[in-house]
Amino acid sequence: MANVSQSASLDNIAAYLKLTHDCDDETALREAREVMQNLVTMRQKGFINGWYFDEQGHLELLPSDAILKRIDPQK
Repeated sequence: MANVSQSASLDNIAAYLKLTHDCDDETALREAREVMQNLVTMRQKGFINGWYFDEQGHLELLPSDAILKRIDPQK
C-alpha cells in the first residue's frame, strides 16, 4: 500500500461523511472538499504520501518517510 497516492476520492469521502455524520448531500460534499483540500496540502508539504479507506471503512493516512523518521528515529 506504500505506493497509494489517493484511493479515497471526493465522492467516497462525501459518502463516508454523509453516512457517519447523518448530513445531507450538499453538506457532505462541502465538508469532503475541505477534507480533500487538507489531504492534498499535507501531501504537498511532505507530511503524507497519500490516503485510503481501510478494511473497516476508516480514512487512513500514509505518512511520508521523512515524518516516520521524525516520529521514530530508530527506523
